[in-house]
Formats: sequence, C-alpha cells, structure tokens
Amino acid sequence: MKRASSKLALAVVLLCAVAIGAAAADKPVLSIMCFQGYAEDSWVKPFEQKYNCTVKIAYAGAVDEMFSKVKAAPADYSIVSIDPGRITMYKSADLLQPVDTGKLSNYAQMGAFFRNHPYNKMLGGGGIYHIPIVWGTQTITVNTSKLPAADLAKYVDQKKGTISLKALTAPEFKGKTAFFDESANVCAIAGIEIGAKDPFHFKDDEWQKVQDQLYAWKKNARTFTSGLDSEFSVLSSEDAMIVLGGNDALLNLKLEDAKIRQNFQQYAMTEGTICWIDGWVITKPTKGASLDLAHKYIDMMIGAQVQTELAKLVGFGVVNPAGAGGFSPVIKDKRSTWWYQDIKTFPAPLYIMIPEENANRRVEMWNKVKAMP
Repeated sequence: MKRASSKLALAVVLLCAVAIGAAAADKPVLSIMCFQGYAEDSWVKPFEQKYNCTVKIAYAGAVDEMFSKVKAAPADYSIVSIDPGRITMYKSADLLQPVDTGKLSNYAQMGAFFRNHPYNKMLGGGGIYHIPIVWGTQTITVNTSKLPAADLAKYVDQKKGTISLKALTAPEFKGKTAFFDESANVCAIAGIEIGAKDPFHFKDDEWQKVQDQLYAWKKNARTFTSGLDSEFSVLSSEDAMIVLGGNDALLNLKLEDAKIRQNFQQYAMTEGTICWIDGWVITKPTKGASLDLAHKYIDMMIGAQVQTELAKLVGFGVVNPAGAGGFSPVIKDKRSTWWYQDIKTFPAPLYIMIPEENANRRVEMWNKVKAMP
C-alpha cells in the first residue's frame, strides 16, 4: 500500500508539473528589441502580471545593429524602438505595420509637437508607424579636467553652452577624440558641419563633402564608440577626452554613479545638432495576442507613470508633460543637458530627425570611410 501511494503521489506531482508547464507555454508573448532603458523591470514585471503574459527582451547598442537583427528575423520581435530616421529603411524592407492609435488611451496626453510632427506623414501609404516615447540630441562630452582651458577656449562658447564641431578635427586634439559608430547620426552631423541646409537630404554635390568630413573626423580620432557602455568606458578610462555621442543623459547618470561627473562637461554643437525621437514600431509579422500586447505596452509607455519613470531612469526628454516631474538633479545640473526644458530653449540650431533620402547610401558611405586607411 505504501508503494502504491508513493507511485500515486509521484504521478500527481508529474501531472501538476506538466499542467504548470502547459499553462506557462499558453501565455501570450511580447518580444521586444530595444535600446537599454526602454524595458525595465519596474514596468515590465507589472505589465506581465496584469496581462498574464511573458515579455522577452533583446537589446542592441547601435541603430545599424538593431536593423540587421530585425531584418534577419522580423517574426522574432513584436515591437522595436527606433528613431524617425530609420522608419523608411524598415518600411522599405517591408518590416512594419501601422500602429492603431485608437487603441492607445494615452495618445492624446502626448504633447502636440510629437503628435503633429510631419515625420509620420512623410512615409506614404497612410497610417501612423511610429509612437514616440522620449527625445534627445547628440552632444559632445569633454573631459575638462584634462584638457587645457586655453585649447578649449577656441572652440567653446561657455555662455551658450556650445562647442564647435571643428574640435573633432583640431590638430591639438589629435588622438584625443572619439565618436559613435552609427551611420545615421554621423552622416547627418557631418552634413551640418559642411553647411548642408537639410542634413537628411543631401544635394548631389554634398555627398563627397560629407564623406571627406567624416574621414577628417576619423583621421583625428582615437576610436569609435558603440552605445552607452562604450562611451562611458572611453571617457572614464581617459582613452579619449572629447566624445561625440548620443547617450548624454544616461551617460551623465553613469558618470555620476562612478563619482567622476565633475570632470566632464557636455555641450551642444555650435553649428547645430540633430534631435532624435525614440519610439516604438510594430513589426509586420506581429498578430493576434502579441499584437494586442504590443498596443498595450506602447500605451503604457506614453502614460504618465512610465513617462515619469523614464525621466528618472534615462533622463531623456519625455513626450508626455505629465512625466516631467521625474527628472533628477543630475540631469538638471549645468554640466548636463537641457532636455528638461522647453525644446525652444535649446542653445543651438536643432534638426529634427526625419527619414533620409537614401539611408542605404549613407550606410555604404560610412562603411567606406571606416575601411579607408
């Protein structure tokens, strides 16, 4: 009798384990590809509990890396965090479907600037493909504790808080600069430096000038960076003293945690900079329960609670004004950026990122520059 009872108990345990496994397998799945900071436990875990689902997260450190992964396996990702400059590339590769804004209860809470900006209407085919969640700019971070003030004075306007892009090719800074390895951003900023009226739509005679400018940057630089950790490593190790990057708010927080932020100052570029607007797109293969979860996740991220958490966590500008209370003193400090202020107060010309005239050509040009001796 005891042996029979043991067998019965074992059978019950096995059946329960199978049932639990089946229940877990039956949970709907939302698969996310994003930049660091856009899928944090503080809101992902409650989301999983609320909708009895599983959220799978994959991270990428650079725009081109993300596109390559999504293009290779679009069915593996339900939503992807990208900026407007990449929408045309994704759409041309037949990777996207429109977002149904009627399913976003928080859509009307977003600032009018982000709801009405024309980038979503430039794609053709109707519909809204991109829902913004945060915005920011490209800036230059300088190790002011190591570089002579006299050398910096030629390029810096301390009153405005700007630095000239010419610092990236200055002979006195040779081997002391770095910039990020992202074709979309570096091509546009190089376009600004050569005086292109529209850095997202080059004229025929501007392509070679941009390529030459990128090569001049490269020849003066010590290294390239790829994402937040890379920028922090280059600066904290003093491998480079002047870094053009795109993670300035997060970088400030990371430098603060390392107790070395007092050694650095961030500047906008005197000639102007690009304004990226990170947001969510939905991949074309997404359907059924995953599509429903995609809309729910996007809606949650533009709501007041997560916008406040985003302001506190990443420090980038929020799209829902109700989240502005989350910004930390680090982001508001004069050594940091200006994203907690009105966009109109930015101290240099600002170019809102829109889809480029030929994104593939820009990728090819940048790869060509990198391959040059």
